[in-house]
This record gives sequence, structure tokens and C-alpha cells, in this order.
Amino acid sequence: MIPRTGNESAVAASWERFVHNDPLVDAPVREVVLESWRRCRSVAVDPARNAAPAADDARIRLLREQHRQLQDAAHPVLVGLKEVLQASGSIIMLTDPCGTIIDLHGDTKTRHAGEQVNLAAGGRWDEKVMGTNAIGTAIAAQAPVQIYASEHYCLDVKRWTCAAAPILDHTGTTLLGVIDVSGVKDTFHGHSLGLVIAAAKQVEAVLASRERELQARLFDQSMDCFVRYGSDFVALFDRRGRLLKSNGRQQQAREQYGVQIPSIVGARIDALDLGLSADERAIRMPQWLRRDWLKVLGDASGELGCVLIIPLAQVAARVAAASASAPREDGRCAETDPFADIVGESAALLAAKDRARRLAPLDLPVMLLGETGVGKEVFARAIHRADVRSDAPFVAVNCGALTRELLASELFGYVEGAFTGARRHGLPGKFELADGGTLFLDEIGEMPLDMQPHLLRVLQDGIVVRLGDSRERQVTVRIIAATNRDLRGEVAAGRFREDLFHRLCVTSIRLPSLRERPADIDRIVDHLNERLAQKYGCPVKPVSAEVRLAFLRYRWPGNVRELQNVFEGVFALSDGGVIELASLPEELLATATGEAQASTANDGLLDGARLEDLERQAILAAISNAKGNMSRAARALGISRSTLYVKLGALRERVDLQAHRH
Repeated sequence: MIPRTGNESAVAASWERFVHNDPLVDAPVREVVLESWRRCRSVAVDPARNAAPAADDARIRLLREQHRQLQDAAHPVLVGLKEVLQASGSIIMLTDPCGTIIDLHGDTKTRHAGEQVNLAAGGRWDEKVMGTNAIGTAIAAQAPVQIYASEHYCLDVKRWTCAAAPILDHTGTTLLGVIDVSGVKDTFHGHSLGLVIAAAKQVEAVLASRERELQARLFDQSMDCFVRYGSDFVALFDRRGRLLKSNGRQQQAREQYGVQIPSIVGARIDALDLGLSADERAIRMPQWLRRDWLKVLGDASGELGCVLIIPLAQVAARVAAASASAPREDGRCAETDPFADIVGESAALLAAKDRARRLAPLDLPVMLLGETGVGKEVFARAIHRADVRSDAPFVAVNCGALTRELLASELFGYVEGAFTGARRHGLPGKFELADGGTLFLDEIGEMPLDMQPHLLRVLQDGIVVRLGDSRERQVTVRIIAATNRDLRGEVAAGRFREDLFHRLCVTSIRLPSLRERPADIDRIVDHLNERLAQKYGCPVKPVSAEVRLAFLRYRWPGNVRELQNVFEGVFALSDGGVIELASLPEELLATATGEAQASTANDGLLDGARLEDLERQAILAAISNAKGNMSRAARALGISRSTLYVKLGALRERVDLQAHRH
């Protein structure tokens, strides 16, 4: 990578032979230089060209405006190196992606000398125009390069030495500009290449951070479009026309309109590059793309990107059919409803299920929020089954149950020999296994902080590299994450990356705890009773009124999972065919005993009892007489079953408050 200054005359002689088309045998010319010379000859660069073409002031102002963000990010870096380079007799400059200089700092004497060959603001140093030079060759090779003296292709530039490094976007695929350090050949120093590489990386880091912020705002702006037009094809593109996400309906759009829509995240449509003028975008507009399908999104900071919305009549019909299969008011669900296994009719649960149904067809990350045991994985599987890719894999990973090393190998896979104990022939990771389908990241808030950048990289680029490997594997995965933590609080505390938070929390669903929906407890018990009867090959076991009341009054800190475990235990231990109070575990039995004692203490006090005590005793008596049948008890009381559940919930809260006071 570093030129050898001691063989300048030999390189000059090789150049003479090359431009005269004489054969070069064992020439002392570096391969990167020789390849550049060949490119120059193939496009007929004039080796006698004495200066670079220069843009006028108006063109320079336009270029600076077009690349304002690049210049703003690079300016502090260039100014910071200005004094060092002045002392060494060098200048440092920034170019646009075509090699035109838009900013320059450094030694005044060297700047004056550079003006003779238009190594100045507005000078265009594209390799196709000015032959081999650090700026143009770095652009052509997409890699850092240092060029010394006779290695240049054009005669009048051979008294110079230069080192340049490309500035790439956060995906590493798009050239944004070049940083170059140049001086007369007497100022040559091998460290110049390392300096421009470090400077370019510093600018890339600033731009990547800003890009993440812009994308987060763009995702927020686009959310309404993905929800409102969920039955159509929707795709989101950034300011440079790169695909960020879609709702996965490319195939239907192709079938209806013959459109050529990219399916890989990061793929680019030139006509959607908002950095281009309106005229340039119009010239590059593909024939299949209708202007009325496009909507530019932005905020006070300017244009952020655009959303492409293609109406799909057939898909809309399918979504309507899917809505028709939602649970009916009688509590029964159609067989085709993926959410039928989520038992309950409370308003909070129905709201969560409705939001999940709306988000399921959209190709968006979903964050499930709720306490331990509320059924986050059940919801995740239902969302996957309601997706258009329901036949694709569903893969779950618990991010809190594995060490950092095990989690890395689980997510990304590994190759043979990657670490001690690695399987022969290696193993694919969960991302690869879920390719085309859904990856469920449970307990995402427990992921180690140093693992989070690796996850973010895969989510941004869709590229997985196994541990110990260098090969990149492209994956397309929908992410559903879940946590019982306050992720915003974790971000504020520095335990969770903000950029990863915005990437995962594009949409969220809050799942209610069991104590927030007491009316569903009885339904869940009946559902479990039928399921366990099938499992154990026995009849459904009646549940006593006392047991139902104990279930209703208990706080269920472990939510539905705890209720499932407790009920299976009492079901298995109920030898007499009826599930009685005695079979309950101690914590529930204590709750039921306290209730019974409270009831006994109030017996005989009806004359002076408060209205709420009388109501309480009437409710308990009605349920007992109905042997736990809530519908029959509600009819006996002259109220609806839902009102009975509400009153039972209020009763439980009063008893809990009294117990707390004592």
C-alpha cells in the first residue's frame, strides 16, 4: 500500500514504455498503480494533460449545497488536521463522490502550487479525466491508496505525492466522498495514508450516527402509512433511494402491475434519490413507477425519504376475509383465526389482539411489552401465523437465558473450529434458520450491551457472518421482540442502545397482566380444563365455587403461565373428580381461607351491615348456590355476567386493601 521512493526512476522508465505500448516485463510498479494505468489507457486519458477541469463558482456552491451533510461532518476533521499539515507543507481536502474538490485546508504555499494544476476548490480529479492520482484511483478502486511522483499518469502531476481514502455510507456500499492529503513529492511520508484512513473513518462515524437519527425519524413518519395502507404494498426508502423496509407484498404488486420492485434491504432506486434535482429524478424514473404512488416524508429538518404505496385490490379482499374470521361476540373463534388460542374477552386483551391483527400483515418489527407470563410468545406465534409468510419458519431465542458467548453462537452461528467445543462442520445461527420467516427475540432487554451492536448490524444490513468466518450470508427475517423491562429507562441508564431501541420499537403492543383482566380467569380455567382432560384421557373435572373464588382473588404475579401451572397441578391431584379447595397450593389456600374467615366474621351482622357488605355476601351466596356457574349466578342476581365479573374484581381489590392495612 505504501509507495517505494527509492525506485522513482525505474517507475518513470516503466511509465514511458507503458504509454508507448511497449511490453512491461517484471516492471517495478505496484499492482494498484499498474491496474490504474490500464484503466487510464482503456478510456484514452491524455498523459500530457496539464491541469484538472475546474468548476465555476456557481457549480462549486451547488456541489457544496448538495453535499452539505458530508461537508459539515468532515469540516471539523479537516480543520483539526490543518495545523499539522501546514507544518509538513501539505494540504488536506474533501471531494464529492465524483472527485470534485469542495473543501480544502493546509499550507498556503502548497495551495498556490496546487492551483497551477487545479488541485483547488472545483478541480475534478476523476481518474478518467486526470489519470492515476490518489483521489481518482481511490474512487475507482473503492479503497485507500497512496500515489507518489512518477506513479501518476499525467506528466504535470508527477511532481506531487498524495494519499486518499474513500468515505462510505453506513452500509459500506455507497461512496459519499474522498479525503485526500497532497503535497509536492518532497513532503512524502508513509504515515499520510494512515492519517487519511483515520480521518475518513471519523467522518463515516459522524455520518452514520446522523443517519441513524434520520432513519428513526423517518420510521416514525412512515408508521401511519404502513398501518393505513396495510392491505396494499408499502415500501420505505431513505433520502438516497435505498430500500429500508416493506410490508412483504412485492409479489402481489409484480403480478398486478409488472413492477420491478427490489426485495433486498439496501437496494437502490435512483429516481428516489432526493439529493438529485427534480429534473434528474424525472430522467431516471423507471416506466413502471407512477408518481401518484410516491409520498415524500419529512420534518422541520427537511426531506427524510419517501414511501411507495401501490394499491392491491386482491390483497385488500384477503385482509377483509381475515377480519371476518376474528373472534365473535359469543367468544368462539373461526378455525382460521391465528389468535384463537389466546383466551379472553376483556377489553384490554381484545385491544391487544386487534392491534396484533393489524400489524401481522406488515413487514415491520414488533415489540411485545408485558410482565413475565402474560403470553408474549403466544402472541408472537399468532402474529407469525397471521403473516403472509406463515408457512416460513418461526424461530425463538431467549436473550436472557444464555451467556454472551452462547448467545452470539445461537444468533449468528459458527464455523468448524471457531471455539473449543464447536461442532464439526459448524452450525447455522437462528438468523439463518429463520430466513424468510420470523425471529422471536424474547427478553431482549436482557441482551448484553456489547452484543447489541452486532444485532443492530444484522438488522440494518440483513447480512450474517458466522463466528470464525468471513463469508457474508444474506437473510430476510421479520423481527418480533419482547421484554418485561422499561426499555426507555434502560436506554436512559445506558444499558440499552438507543439506535437498537428505535430499530426494534417501530411498533409495539402492550399485553395486559392477568390481574388487569379478572373477567378472563374463569374462561381460561374452563379452557385449561378441557385441554387437560384431553391430555390425560379423562372427563372434564368440575371446579368448585370456592376454588374459582380463590383463583379470582389471587394476584397471579406469574400471570397466565402461573395459572396454567397451578391448574394443571390441582387437576392432576384431584382424585375425587371434583377440584376442591384442599388441592390448592398454600399461597392460594391462604387467600381462600382469609376470604372464608372474613365471610364468617360478617355473618349475623346484617342488621348493621354497610351496603357494600350486603352486596358482597349476596354475590358470594349466589355463586355458591350456582356451584360456580357464573352465568347462573348472574341471572340469580339480576345482572349480566360481565357486571358480575366487574363486581368480583372490585371485591378482590377491597379485600386486598384491607389485608394490606392489617
